[in-house]
Amino acid sequence: MGDVIQNCDATVNNEQPIQFPVRTAQYREARYGVSMPRTDENGRQLKALLDYLLDGDVDAKAIYDALGTSSSTYYRRIKESDYPNAEELRHVCDRFDLSYPDLQVRFGLMSREEVWSYLESSPVSVATVTDPATELRTIRRAKLSELAPREDAPPL
Repeated sequence: MGDVIQNCDATVNNEQPIQFPVRTAQYREARYGVSMPRTDENGRQLKALLDYLLDGDVDAKAIYDALGTSSSTYYRRIKESDYPNAEELRHVCDRFDLSYPDLQVRFGLMSREEVWSYLESSPVSVATVTDPATELRTIRRAKLSELAPREDAPPL
């Protein structure tokens, strides 16, 4: 069973790396004898993690609405070993305004090293937003006596 647990290294405040196990689908299947959905490093499934991160009870309806699926599809998917996949995490992150890379790391779809190497490889630029000079004008609505009927409009 030890070969199906991937160890991920994480550093906190540039100190010694901390290793924590990320349980793979093969580990969950070997351990529990059935196919289990992905869990985070604390063993929480997606709904339980959302309850924790959002400080409240997240309804299953909010999750399957975010995923764009029916309730029956959602309840079938949560039993599968590849739930949640990266696309489902992206939909959930968009709906609940969460960090997509953070959830990928939590569910073992990406390691922290991969996130850091991606961030270090891409050039970072900071842009400032400039407020364009806008001219304020007061627009007066035309009086009824100044209006003319449209040529293409049928008569009343």
